[in-house]
Amino acid sequence: MLPGHLSTKQIIILSCFTVYGTIFFTLPRILAQAAGHTGWLSILIGSLLSVPMIWLISRVGGAMDEKNLIGHALHVFGPVIGRLFALLLLLPLLLVSAMTVRIISELFVALLLPETPLELIILMLLLLRCYLIKDGMRAVAQWGEIVLPGVVLLMAVLFTLSLNDVELQRITPYFTSSFSDVFRGSLGICSLFSEMILLLFIYPSIKHKHHMFRIMLWCVVVVTLLFEVTFFLTLGTYGSAYTQRLTFPVVEMIKDIDIFEFIEHLESPFIAAWVFINVTKGSFTLYASCVGFQEWFGTQTHRSLIVPMAVIVFYCALIPGNIYQSIVEFEAAKGLIFCVYALVILLLLWAAGKLKTRRSRNDCSS
Repeated sequence: MLPGHLSTKQIIILSCFTVYGTIFFTLPRILAQAAGHTGWLSILIGSLLSVPMIWLISRVGGAMDEKNLIGHALHVFGPVIGRLFALLLLLPLLLVSAMTVRIISELFVALLLPETPLELIILMLLLLRCYLIKDGMRAVAQWGEIVLPGVVLLMAVLFTLSLNDVELQRITPYFTSSFSDVFRGSLGICSLFSEMILLLFIYPSIKHKHHMFRIMLWCVVVVTLLFEVTFFLTLGTYGSAYTQRLTFPVVEMIKDIDIFEFIEHLESPFIAAWVFINVTKGSFTLYASCVGFQEWFGTQTHRSLIVPMAVIVFYCALIPGNIYQSIVEFEAAKGLIFCVYALVILLLLWAAGKLKTRRSRNDCSS
């Protein structure tokens, strides 16, 4: 992995795609179930709660020198405890990578290619991920730069067309839930921003490391605005009660676009835009798994682990039987515990790094 070759623009794109990429199509349902019409406030509170998290990410990253997250864990905890600690990061990462490829494959089969075997779609997406990461994160970052203009333009057009079905009375009243419900929804939003911990796997290759807190803060602002727009558009189209019953409310919103009985059935370009985002995030998670296990096993390069990691992700992606029920359960568990889990992981790394540095200074002085 080349040191310092990922630009600020590329890091922003990777971060935004990572946080927004695979959740926006179910986000309105999650927030409507948690906080009803007041889900917009959960987005704002969750974004504020994520600020200490990204500050910790920047502090841990600043202490890693030229190591990635797993290498740093092995350094501060030692080879045995460090490897056990690393598994707490790497095993959930493989699960997330598998879920992202399974979800997009299910929608492909359900909406576009009903006669195509699910396994074939998963395999094709994994092959694309493997091709992108074989030369490192630079190809993934460049892929994100290439697809960004098309994704932004297409999503802006589709969201603008969906305004035709939005009614203000479905959005109001703006305050309908208790603080506990709003806070529960905000934990889910904070969990999404916690996924920026992935940046620690590629920290050595980031060019402007000393600006990372500010860069991540900008990502929080941008994604928060995107979340708010997505939530209000969906709520204005279906209302809170109906949104709660839809597994993929944003997909349904795009399917319902009907302008002059001529512009309709736009779910195909929407899924295409989502595939571009999903491939970016999926490649990022697969690469992080490879470089993480590269440190764990002590291999010379991540390339030797690409195929084994892809095979594991392939079979993990096939485990859920009822994927729609699995998505709901996965999101519920993740929303409640992942932000706390990520916070504890980061605090342990930060504290262990401080103790390691202090111990080294004392040894040098003695």
